[in-house]
Amino acid sequence: MKRLALRTVLPALLAVGLFSGVVFFSFLPSLERAVMDQKRLMIRELTESAWNILARFAAEEDAGRLSRDDAQAAAVAQIRSLHYGQEGKDYFWINDMHPLMIVHPYRPDLEGQDLSDFADPRGKLIFVEMVDVVRKEGAGYVSYMWQWKDDPRRIVPKLSYVKGFAPWGWVIGTGVYTEDVDAEVAAVTSRLQAAALLILAAVSLLLFILLRTSFQAERGRLLTAAALLASEEKYRSLVESAGESIFMSVGGEELFANASMLKLVGYDRAEFAGLDPDVLVRPTSAEIESGRRHWQAVMSGDRAPTRYEAELVARDGGLVRVMLSVSRVVVQGRIGFMAVATRLAKPRELDLLTAESSDDLAAANRRMATMAALMMSHGADALQVSRMLSANADAAVRKGVELAVAELGPAPCPFDIMLMGSLGRAEVSLLADQDHAVIYPDPRDPADEPAIRDYFLALGARLSGILDDAGYPFCHGGIMSGEPRCCRSLTGWRTTFSRWIGALEAEDLLQTKIFFDFRGALGESALTDDLRSHLLGETARQPRFIHLLARSILAYEPPLKTFGGFALDKGEADRATFDVKGVLAQVVDFARLRALQHGVAGTGTLERLDALARDGRLRPETAAEVAADFRFLMELRLGRQARLVLDRLEPDNRIDPQTLDEAARKRLKAVFTHLKAVQTSLDHEFKGA
Repeated sequence: MKRLALRTVLPALLAVGLFSGVVFFSFLPSLERAVMDQKRLMIRELTESAWNILARFAAEEDAGRLSRDDAQAAAVAQIRSLHYGQEGKDYFWINDMHPLMIVHPYRPDLEGQDLSDFADPRGKLIFVEMVDVVRKEGAGYVSYMWQWKDDPRRIVPKLSYVKGFAPWGWVIGTGVYTEDVDAEVAAVTSRLQAAALLILAAVSLLLFILLRTSFQAERGRLLTAAALLASEEKYRSLVESAGESIFMSVGGEELFANASMLKLVGYDRAEFAGLDPDVLVRPTSAEIESGRRHWQAVMSGDRAPTRYEAELVARDGGLVRVMLSVSRVVVQGRIGFMAVATRLAKPRELDLLTAESSDDLAAANRRMATMAALMMSHGADALQVSRMLSANADAAVRKGVELAVAELGPAPCPFDIMLMGSLGRAEVSLLADQDHAVIYPDPRDPADEPAIRDYFLALGARLSGILDDAGYPFCHGGIMSGEPRCCRSLTGWRTTFSRWIGALEAEDLLQTKIFFDFRGALGESALTDDLRSHLLGETARQPRFIHLLARSILAYEPPLKTFGGFALDKGEADRATFDVKGVLAQVVDFARLRALQHGVAGTGTLERLDALARDGRLRPETAAEVAADFRFLMELRLGRQARLVLDRLEPDNRIDPQTLDEAARKRLKAVFTHLKAVQTSLDHEFKGA
């Protein structure tokens, strides 16, 4: 009993001491830094947005539509009217490189004045330092003392971000008052002090409860250990009992195979472990010519087919013809491969490429979902798995069209299937439904239009049924090729896109923006290229439409509370989670907004961000941050879905932060904070537009 008391009482007392130390010597300083970093990011993004206003009027000057005086006057008028913050009293100012004040909303007395000798109460030459920062770095932060917003009687510390505008020799900036940070931290400190007193008052009661429940806790620990062991055995059982034949190797170690694989080639486990993959798998002619095996190329990151026909050398020397799926895996930093071998049956081969019915297609697609889940559980990159699932979805659509055409007869003209949403962006997860449409060229004789459309409506309906059987559920929104609104000629789609963009209704936008991530699945690129050119032309002519896209992003609230906690939804059994798909959608929407705004033709989120940064339309740092957020969220989403698939449960998009480790939770909060900063920047940019 004495040892038991020491094991419970002393840790409790130590925990109280550690709590106090961590709170007052680690947490509060970290909180202050985090709040300050968020405000620094905010004023940087706001200044960048205001700088874009100057760039827009400078472009008008360069194009000859405005004189320099008129362009500068218009820019000054707009900057003077820009305000933000809870009371709408935060502002921007402009001075030149002399420095002379160009515009200051709350100090009009300074406008036109020489600021070379203007100093704050501490003697700092504020505007001279700002000019020096711009000359040396182009942009940066400056701290000083300044009046509180529009109250000249109150002088407080302020931090500003300034950026030079070289064409006119101007410096534009905005700032935050550091008193706000001190006030937030002081409020948190007060609450924590009260909490610490309550904790200390409750220690004696807790010690009694801990002593009483220690035996129960020990029993619970044993039960948990047993449950973990059972879970591990369950996973082993899943791999061993999988209908697929699986073999793998990590870090050059001996080969591992499940029971199905051992049965396929006739080896026992010990014999198989000592095999060389180059001996087990007979090379194809393409591999012999290149002198390199496919899994070697996959592990090195080179382009190589991940699904191909091969032959396995059995123990008796016979050859087993299989469809081999090879994927790169990383386990605790060690690189390896996982291969799934599907025996090619005669006379039919159950694979996407050779499926002869919707049942064959469904069987092949189920195998792909299991393989993707296994890859995620072995540390594969989420984007690599998503690309594999996207390629599989593309193949399923093409095979579905092939089967539908075989039933209905040849198409009356060339056509394409437009993949949209996550399929169009090639960002498919393990929970993907159908989003597709038919596009065909305008008939030479308008009288042929009804018959042609009837054929493609029938083809679209059959395709939707085949894909549903294959594991891609019907779209709840009805965005499928068999629906009349999703089956149109090229002119019909052009007219529809123009109507949607010109209507300028937020309700229409929410229903139709999924269409703007389209790409062709069948290779008739002339149709989709023409439609994309039309889309980009229409959005360029309708700037109000871009404004609506921005407002739709601002309508979303990231699931993060004011003081850094997660804002979660209560679900079944009071399980608190958030929808990771909803957060991902904001990143996708941001990339789509900027792509349409600047005429970028790509559809993938990372493809768009890369093109925007490369063309100078998005700061490289911002593009990199948003791309990193996207990768992390995809990792969370596919990881969650993979665990459910391996547990033979229905995948979903609900994430419980408590199931994540501390590093992942911290990273998740950083993603939400960055998303809020991006929203703040958009809010300012499009409020002033």
